[in-house]
Amino acid sequence: MHSPTRTLARERLRVIAIIAVAFLPLVLIETAIIGQQAQAGRESIEAGRLALVRSAAGAADGFVTGNLQTLRALTQTRSIRDADVDTVNTILRPIVQNDANWLTIGLSSADGWNLSSLTTAAHSVNISDRDYFQAALAGKDGVGSVLVTRGTLRAKTIVLAVPVAFADGTKGVLSGALALANIEKQLNDVVPGAAIDLRVIDRLGHQFIGPGSDADTLPDQSALPEIKQGLAGISNATLSNDAAGRESLIAFAPAPRAGWVVVLSEPTSSAFALPDGLTRTAVMLTLVGLLAALGIGWYFGSRVARSYVELDVARAETETERFRLYEALRHAPARVGMLLGSDLRYAMVSPAQLTEMGLSEKDVIGRPFREIDPDPAHRAVLEQVYRTGDPHVSRESPTRARLSTGATVEGYFDSTIVATRNALGAIDGVIYFAADVTDLVVGRKRVEELAAAVASERDDLQHVINELPEGVVVMRRDGPVTRNRVADELLGQPFTGNNVAARTDYVPRRPNGSPYEVSEFPINRAIGGESIRGEELVIRNPARGEDLNILVSAAPVRRDGEIVAAVSVFQDITQLRAFERQRTEFFSMASHEIRTPVTAILLQLDLALRQISRGDSSNTEEMLRKARQRTKGLTALINDLLDVSRLDVGKFALELTDLDLAAVVRRTVEDYPSDEDHPIRLISSGGSLPVSGDGRRIVEVMENLLSNAVKYSPEGGAVTVEIGRAKDQAVVRVRDEGLGVPEAERGQIFERFFRTSVAKPYGGVGLGLYITREIVTKMGGEVILETSGAQGSVFRVTLPLQRVPATSAK
Repeated sequence: MHSPTRTLARERLRVIAIIAVAFLPLVLIETAIIGQQAQAGRESIEAGRLALVRSAAGAADGFVTGNLQTLRALTQTRSIRDADVDTVNTILRPIVQNDANWLTIGLSSADGWNLSSLTTAAHSVNISDRDYFQAALAGKDGVGSVLVTRGTLRAKTIVLAVPVAFADGTKGVLSGALALANIEKQLNDVVPGAAIDLRVIDRLGHQFIGPGSDADTLPDQSALPEIKQGLAGISNATLSNDAAGRESLIAFAPAPRAGWVVVLSEPTSSAFALPDGLTRTAVMLTLVGLLAALGIGWYFGSRVARSYVELDVARAETETERFRLYEALRHAPARVGMLLGSDLRYAMVSPAQLTEMGLSEKDVIGRPFREIDPDPAHRAVLEQVYRTGDPHVSRESPTRARLSTGATVEGYFDSTIVATRNALGAIDGVIYFAADVTDLVVGRKRVEELAAAVASERDDLQHVINELPEGVVVMRRDGPVTRNRVADELLGQPFTGNNVAARTDYVPRRPNGSPYEVSEFPINRAIGGESIRGEELVIRNPARGEDLNILVSAAPVRRDGEIVAAVSVFQDITQLRAFERQRTEFFSMASHEIRTPVTAILLQLDLALRQISRGDSSNTEEMLRKARQRTKGLTALINDLLDVSRLDVGKFALELTDLDLAAVVRRTVEDYPSDEDHPIRLISSGGSLPVSGDGRRIVEVMENLLSNAVKYSPEGGAVTVEIGRAKDQAVVRVRDEGLGVPEAERGQIFERFFRTSVAKPYGGVGLGLYITREIVTKMGGEVILETSGAQGSVFRVTLPLQRVPATSAK
């Protein structure tokens, strides 16, 4: 008589053989062909829709570009350059009358007041606060957002603006309002079917073409992912739900010149009707053949079908539970590792342990335990569990391990080691779980020693705990409380054991804001026998009038097995949390500072490529120059970040040589780019200033100070560099006429990541002055903010003079 296992295997093989011989090759081939054809059909439709939306976006850009060219051509006429109002109106009126796109065109001076307009009197309208006017006045083309005009016109319009250089040397702006009716009709004509919705959204996220765009208020579509990507310069065709909740094929493309996003959407039921219909037909035919095969297989496999299904379900449930266990172990807040095979190779290790070992997963996974931890005693315990299958449990075991990297890890651990078994019940590895209780053990031992001495040497104990850097509170079960000086400082007033008053005075709450009940106080829980390790809470310090983040550990104190008191040890981590927030803000700023120039570089290069593809290279060199300038700025930011990382790991080395500081500063000032709004003047007392320094880093210091002087002088103003000596010191001063540094923030300007409140609108990540101070300090010098106020700031750099003459740095 065959065993059930052999019978099941024989029946399974018989059914598989019948179906495989008869239909499996055909089903596999047919499924592959159907899948490929369906996918190819969908991809073809998506590609066509993407090409169509890009064409529509190009038409939108062409509409804006063509009308901007009209305005630029008008700026070259003598009448406009001379600002002859009568002649200007004579020129502009026929253009507006003969071109239905133009609603009006006007000429404005640099202060924003209109010099001429076809619809309003001169000097009656000021547009200086408009973004398109500001862009044109800065020498760029200005394109405004879409507006809905009211009254008799009731039209959707945009305003275009271009710079004008008047004959008398002043600047102005020529701007015009364009009706969007014609471009809306052109774009709608591009759409091939009624099922396809066309939407056009401006740079503010307002939909001005498409369903729902005829109201007085344009719909806000800025939160849609396709709009965000389109405004970021991305074009794509994707599947998503439309406003009605239908799955739709959505294709979008940016019109960068206009600052618009063009979107085409169509329900997938309509867009993919043809390939989906063909796929359904093919699937139905395949199913007919498959059902016939299943009918044959049913007769032979009916006896084992239920067992086979149950086996699959059991296997799936086992794998699911195994995966859940794996993920739970991997993310447990402890040392967790899974070792497989007789040589105990790592299959999984928790991130917490990797961080402690200074290694990454690729350094550990697949390697034997003995190569990571060469301690034979640790390996012997694991091998014993692997051989016998008996679990190993230890509590607060002192451990000292020297890793293969040379690092030493030591402490107290609660550990459990168990064997893992495969589906056949054979041992195939071990799992260890070690919770680091070093802080708890050390803290408990320290507190227990102090508590044991209270009865006989209370005064000595009070002196000892007063010297601890952490706050300590010992509360007896019968009420009396012992505390140290740090505890009183952190709590703001002595804690007497009155829990109700403490809840009112300190307002204890969790970091998420939920309040603590009296029974939830860590020290009360410790009185009940619970040990608390590293619990964070927020309290109100009534003496300071401010909230503090406190990290608390608490444990019961036992005498002869009975809990007689509880001790709580806590420390102020408010500054640590503030630093974490500052670090988060830094990464946000750094990502913005990197993403902005990268976007600008890509835009410049894209425009240059488009011009080259059209055979027009008139502005290509200027675009490439701007992209190169942006690249330089991005490189400088990355170099700053690299310098900070080198400072952190102690690898920020200087190449010190004897050099002439005056010559280095003079050459840096001469090479530094300036403009008419920020002229740079050099004042030197003459003679050389021999110092020992790193010439390249001195140039970096000067460029940081000059860059700040220019950046934080938005209204313009001269930058003055003074070179001289004072006794045995070489002195360099950089003076600007900018914003100045608020008095309350002057002590922080050289800190890492710090930016003053007045400087934040002008970008930056707060590293320049920090790196400058580190460089100057490493060369034995000093950099300080000498003065600062409404007339600007003065930074002073001093370096010790050398006794012998120096040569100029190359």
